[in-house]
Amino acid sequence: MYTVTNINHWLVSLPSFFTTQPLTVLIPAVVTVFCLFLTSFFLRSFRYHNASTNNRELDSPIIQKNTQYIVIRNKRLRIVHIIHELGSKIPLVVFIHGLGGQVTQWENQIEYFSLTANILAVDLLGCGKSEVSYRSRDYTTESLIDDLEELLKRYPSENTVLICHSFGCCLGTKLYERIKHTIKALAFISVKAIISESEKKKQQKVLSYPNFLINIFRYLDRVGGIHSQSVNRILYKYANEEVRTKQLRWNKQSKTIVWKHMLAGMNWFTQADISLIECPMLLITGSEDKISLPGDMNIIQEWCKSSSEIFYIPESGHNVMVEKPDMVNLIINDFLINTCGLETLDPALQILFKTKGENKWSMKNFQKWKRTPIISKRTVNNSRFRAMKVMRQNDEEHCPKSLIAKHPEIGFIIDITKDPPPYRTSDFDNSHITYIKLSTLSKVPPSLDDIQKFIKVANEAWSKMPDKQIAVHCHYGFNRTGFMICCYLIEELHHSVTDALRIFEEARPPGIR
Repeated sequence: MYTVTNINHWLVSLPSFFTTQPLTVLIPAVVTVFCLFLTSFFLRSFRYHNASTNNRELDSPIIQKNTQYIVIRNKRLRIVHIIHELGSKIPLVVFIHGLGGQVTQWENQIEYFSLTANILAVDLLGCGKSEVSYRSRDYTTESLIDDLEELLKRYPSENTVLICHSFGCCLGTKLYERIKHTIKALAFISVKAIISESEKKKQQKVLSYPNFLINIFRYLDRVGGIHSQSVNRILYKYANEEVRTKQLRWNKQSKTIVWKHMLAGMNWFTQADISLIECPMLLITGSEDKISLPGDMNIIQEWCKSSSEIFYIPESGHNVMVEKPDMVNLIINDFLINTCGLETLDPALQILFKTKGENKWSMKNFQKWKRTPIISKRTVNNSRFRAMKVMRQNDEEHCPKSLIAKHPEIGFIIDITKDPPPYRTSDFDNSHITYIKLSTLSKVPPSLDDIQKFIKVANEAWSKMPDKQIAVHCHYGFNRTGFMICCYLIEELHHSVTDALRIFEEARPPGIR
């Protein structure tokens, strides 16, 4: 990961060097160094490219399993989305990385909080495994916030927590202004309070240098590998080799053109922006941070009018969540539960949720769901309906991925449950299956209006793909599912009520109870 401080450290004295050296010495030296660099650079780049083409194994298992690619505002972004079995009862924790960062820097936090919360993390445009755009306007702070706002519209939650790092804190502050009614807490890690006028001038100076020259200095800065200045600038001097190896890889994967575009379009938050924050704020910093000085936390706390807490993590640098993940995770978790009142994140309370008699995912009902046949083996008589139980994201036998792989004959899913489903509907994007939501209440017969909507949706689906089957599910795939399908058989295919009930029972025994 690279910052303004990093690049400026290499380049700020360059003009004075050029003006004080005789050309007869300077030109041959520059040419020689440049040629040697190019030879080494392209050889190393070739090897690194070959290694990175199969770098999926570099991601932790939880990130590999839950990675998906979605299109937001015509940009292909990599996200990590994990749905907890308690669904909308618990908060959505959103992770936003900084300049030159990526999702994998949050792997420890994602694994920890996925046990008690819904998770959403994103590689910003041009970062990590997201698409690289060559339009500078796509990297302005406002454009990146537009991307994040659109992303959260696709994965809505009334109880959202933003956990941000470095430049991601700037994005989180401005994103809060747009969707503050859903944000319950902010956790800022290694955030800079003010960018001075002199720093802004240095930024403009750095931006004037061509990419190839910055790449040369980035390469030279990485000499020494995991103990190079490139790594030492980000981490504590006694950081272990595993963390250093990861940091070196992230530094290499950070793209100069993306970094320059983001820096050029950067619009940092102000005191006024911070003063508008009404939810509780947590500020965490490494005591040895060389990029965002620990003293900046005090400035931000003074600006903040809501309740706020500061934690200084000893023996850690700028990427404190990577260097001291256990401590950072416990601090954030305690803050969310005890300060922000998000008690549903408490594992003890979640056990009560899971065992409560009315909870559809209680142990008793979960075992019942497991015993229930996944989907009717054939269509419901002369219709093209298939009745099935609800999918679960973490169930290998019945999740979106397995349904897509096993059932090419299915073209549509009509979800008639009331709550957000316990699976990722976006998994069906760009597949042969279209997801349709049509909410109905459990244990209550659907209304006439519900029935008419269902018939209309089914007919519209078949008008688009007449040969495809429609899978319909409530929770178990019997009562509401059977009711809707029988209504279609009666209203559209002119079966008697008795015949419709018998036909459904034959396809999905024991039928409607």
